[in-house]
Amino acid sequence: MDQFVWKPGFALGITEIDLQHQTLLKYLNECIRYASGHDAIVDTHGIINDLKSYARLHFTAEEALLRKVGYPGSEEHQQRHRLFEEQVAQMEQAVSNGEKHAVTSLVSFLRDWYMQHVLVEDKRYAEYMQAKGYDKNISIW
Repeated sequence: MDQFVWKPGFALGITEIDLQHQTLLKYLNECIRYASGHDAIVDTHGIINDLKSYARLHFTAEEALLRKVGYPGSEEHQQRHRLFEEQVAQMEQAVSNGEKHAVTSLVSFLRDWYMQHVLVEDKRYAEYMQAKGYDKNISIW
């Protein structure tokens, strides 16, 4: 599987969130790298835990930002974050159980999620913030 490369078109124009999205991309690339290895199940456990921890941190920050700016889709966006966490937990269990193709399924899910959530759904709140005149360097907290 090919690694993801950050492109300017991925940017939302919100400095802190864009930096977090770049970090999420690094975790996705770590999963891709491990999935390509011969001992993917053992190596992937640590990176899945790191990914889950960082995603939780990012989701907390993003949800705080959406509340701060009064984004009308905030609740639905938060539900999508919870769904992501549930799906990753299920896939992590499949990896732990040694299920065939579990790691590659996880990587495919993460790639699809990144493209849909970050590049489509997150763009919606970025457009809302831009329309409302929020500064790209807005403090989340």
